[in-house]
Formats: sequence, structure tokens, C-alpha cells
Amino acid sequence: MVKVLMYGYATGVFSSRGIARKLEEDVAFRMLAAGNFPRHRTISEFRRRHLKDFKSLFVEVVRLARELGLVRFGKLSLDGTKVRANASKRKAMSYGRMVKEQRRVAGEIEEILRKAGSADAREDARYGKEFRGDELPEELRRREDRLAAIGKAKERLEARQRGADEARGRSPGQERNATTHR
Repeated sequence: MVKVLMYGYATGVFSSRGIARKLEEDVAFRMLAAGNFPRHRTISEFRRRHLKDFKSLFVEVVRLARELGLVRFGKLSLDGTKVRANASKRKAMSYGRMVKEQRRVAGEIEEILRKAGSADAREDARYGKEFRGDELPEELRRREDRLAAIGKAKERLEARQRGADEARGRSPGQERNATTHR
């Protein structure tokens, strides 16, 4: 579950419902979850239950990724100037700056986790705690009701089309794109 949450947040998917959806649609998420498909509620509760540990683990993962050169933070500007340099990346940052950077990264992680919590809260308010948000409406859940609703919708569409045909002067048996030949 931790791998899935880390990957979700790293790729910009913060909501538990969004992560649950990605588990069904995205191969990378499926691989990380080892073919498991936890419900959005399970993902949300896991994050909430382990929030303190998750925050510290998130900081450690970001630090490790940065140390290994897997990610870079900051801005890059290019102006085409070629300059010789021999400064080491590790020595270019003072200890004070490292502490400041560590606080900044921790703040960014806090913001990501806040976004995830607020996204879950918004979706819970919109869909209800136990619902994913993509369920069929109650009136369409049973097959017979679904068929009846589809039939009624089809009848309404056909009636609208008949009205449009009559307004244009078409008769019921006339083809729509009939061309006249001389």
C-alpha cells in the first residue's frame, strides 16, 4: 500500500478514489499493488491510520532519491554560456542550506498529504463514504430497470427526431440524404 501511495503522489494522483481507479486502469499501479485492488476507503483509512509514519517515510524517500541523483529540485535556466566548473554538488550546499532545504521539502510533503486529505473529504461529501463515485444510479442497477430506462430514452430520442423530420417536411419513409436525379 505504501508503494502505491508514494507512486500516486509522485505522479499527481492524490485522491484515494483516483488511486483506486488507477489500480484498475494503470499497469504501473497494478504492478506496485501486486494485482491487489483495495477500495478507496481502504486506501484512505490506511493513509489516515499511518499518517505520522507515512510523513517521515515520505521525507526519507525524497532524500534518498535526491541523494542518488534520481530527482532534482530547483530551477534550471539556460542562456547558452559555456563555463568551466569543478565544484562538487555535495560541497556546493552549506549545512545551513541543507537544513533549510530539508524543511522546505518537508513542507512540500505536508502540502501533498493535505491535498490528499482534502480531496478525499471533498469526494466523501460528494459521493458518500462508502461509494466510489462511478456506481450506476439506483434506478439503473437492476437489468430490467436498465432495459426499461434505455427503451424510454430511445423512444424520447425517436420522438424528437420525428418532430425534427416533420418540421423539415420529411415524410416517415423518406430517406434522410435522398438526392434527386434528373
